[in-house]
Amino acid sequence: MSKRKSASLCARKVSSLLLGLTVASTLVFTSAVPSLTYAASATALSKTATGFSAEKADWQLEYEQTFAQLVKKESLARYSKDLSERSSLVGSPGNEANVEYAVRELKKAGLQPEVKTYHVYMSVPKKISVTQTYPQKRELQVIEKLPKGTKHANEIVPGYNAYSPAGEVEAELVYANYGRPEDFEELEKRGISVKDKIVITRYGANFRGVKPEQAAKRGAVGMLMYSDPADDGYIKGLVYPDGPWRPADAIQRGSILYIFRYPGDPLTPGEPSTPDAKRLDPADADSLPTIPTTPISYGEARSLLEAMEGEEAPESWQGGLPFTYKIGPGQTRVKISLDIDYKQQPVNDVIVRIPGAKYPEQMVVIGAHRDTWVKGTSDDLSGWTATMEIARVLGEMAKKGWQPDRTIVLAGWDGEEYGLLGSVEWAEDEREELTKNAVAYINMDGLGGQFFGASAVPSLKQLVYEITKEVTEPRSGMSIYDDWYLRSGRKEPAIGKLGSGSDYTPFIQHLGVPSLDMGFGAAGGLYHSAYDNLDAMERFTDPGYEHHAAGARLVGMTALRLANAEVIPFKYSDYAADVRAMLEELADKGTLGVDLSPVIAQAQEWQAAAAALEEKAANIIEDGVTEEEYGDLAKLNAALLQQERDLLKPEGLSGRPWYKHQVWAPGLTTGYAAQPLPAIAEALQANDPAALQKAAEKLKEVLAKAAETARSVK
Repeated sequence: MSKRKSASLCARKVSSLLLGLTVASTLVFTSAVPSLTYAASATALSKTATGFSAEKADWQLEYEQTFAQLVKKESLARYSKDLSERSSLVGSPGNEANVEYAVRELKKAGLQPEVKTYHVYMSVPKKISVTQTYPQKRELQVIEKLPKGTKHANEIVPGYNAYSPAGEVEAELVYANYGRPEDFEELEKRGISVKDKIVITRYGANFRGVKPEQAAKRGAVGMLMYSDPADDGYIKGLVYPDGPWRPADAIQRGSILYIFRYPGDPLTPGEPSTPDAKRLDPADADSLPTIPTTPISYGEARSLLEAMEGEEAPESWQGGLPFTYKIGPGQTRVKISLDIDYKQQPVNDVIVRIPGAKYPEQMVVIGAHRDTWVKGTSDDLSGWTATMEIARVLGEMAKKGWQPDRTIVLAGWDGEEYGLLGSVEWAEDEREELTKNAVAYINMDGLGGQFFGASAVPSLKQLVYEITKEVTEPRSGMSIYDDWYLRSGRKEPAIGKLGSGSDYTPFIQHLGVPSLDMGFGAAGGLYHSAYDNLDAMERFTDPGYEHHAAGARLVGMTALRLANAEVIPFKYSDYAADVRAMLEELADKGTLGVDLSPVIAQAQEWQAAAAALEEKAANIIEDGVTEEEYGDLAKLNAALLQQERDLLKPEGLSGRPWYKHQVWAPGLTTGYAAQPLPAIAEALQANDPAALQKAAEKLKEVLAKAAETARSVK
């Protein structure tokens, strides 16, 4: 998944307690890194809270610090241990047991969790089989060699790609590197066809669902995928259980649903999968893959690749196994046999609300997926346990009279691993309410780790920088921001662009709700294997749950900042500047004779209008907000909420109507990675001037709409 992206509107007073903490952290920081510039090391001393008057900033600061002090790593550790006992694969008994556990714990905290259930079309594996039929006959292992005594081992799903069609195919193998379009083009240049062949690719470089789609377009009858040791195995370091890297028997499970076309239930695109939903015939569902596809370990892939004949693979295609990789076809022959049912299965989202005191209809949504492939202690029980801890603390504070101004909604999404099922169905179900009242969505997909990163819409960049200056990085003792700054080469850290592959997708790209994804990562290769477990978490990924706690503080404080701000802390002048810069870069590279200057001028106009609105907001809150000014603030905040929505087109992208955002979408051939200005980018890739002209006109329309919204506040 893709990860990570100024003058503030007002200054706030700093309590003596926090100032003391800041000075202490600065002393640690400067003594550890004496060469760091004072401007960076002193960032925490220049505290700001965009969107707050000085008077209200004192209350906000106390609120945030009270929250931060109540977050307990012991609580997070207990949740993690209890939830890691069983697999939480969507539709499984362990998943159901973990719903019951979460509801019970949240009720103990005095909260009223709701379980929202949708019935979604999904694949259920019965038997997965891969056999090498030539030059030797050998049945491949399709599940890890788990230690004796592994609890609930009978519930662990074999290596499996969700939404692969069932079927049996046998053919020669062709090796296609990462299965990218350019890899298949390289095969074509060499005169090597994959028609009627089984393609074997390594994981990485793009979303796994793109690989079989590209192979199927070229006539392949099946696909095998494996994780090469050069990418996340012994070439990188010690493998599990001696280290965090992928051992020879570990299999990377994962969905191959074409989420780059649309995520969620493949039979109800754009509508929630409720009992009365109108459903497509599966043959008409554009997101369903078409050729049998399944993953294997690199230990099992070795014999297949080593026996292959044909041309020597290019140097960049060589992996970490101890022989020269060849492309094929010839010599190696394989049979894939997949016995898979398709049926309606329940996905169960767990939803908790902390009601707002002033604007209860407006909501800040925090979410993490609670389903896993196997034990999933890192992916994503780490995010879900932090969500539960944030809910527990906010519930405890509410009992003592602390109540946010806006409602905070906390969600545990089910079925994310299969294709963002729970979040998409809920967002489609709550479309009207979210479109009208959602302030922002904050996503956590992997919180156990040691190195911070974030992706966000540009209007939230300043907020990310502000909050990371206020939470300590456990590994270094600095602020998270200062640690991040150092790792970025003493430059302002980069914040990534939102593509897809996690639960922010329906919020930003379908509904236009400003979104942020943040967490901590760690080196390792246990992703989607049976070894992403409690032991790996506690020995390698986040010993002591220090980063779980830091992440819970960071996300909780971000939500409180959004929930309580007098002026919602969005900076659309930054957003417009980024769009303008992207357009200017495209124009410099050549645009098939299409003039982009009108849309660039429109981005500049939006930037000016947004900056004027931000100045207006600063003037209102500079000396405190009077009763008469609250009406002006309401209009101003409405304009801030609307501008992201303005960037949508109801008809969506050409060929992808579910994706309505004109600035952000996942790439058609990357799947996870963001494709900024998608309609323009796709027209350029297709070398289609007419499509490019149309895309530029549509973008100009939405930018003009956002500028008009910014100017509408008198």
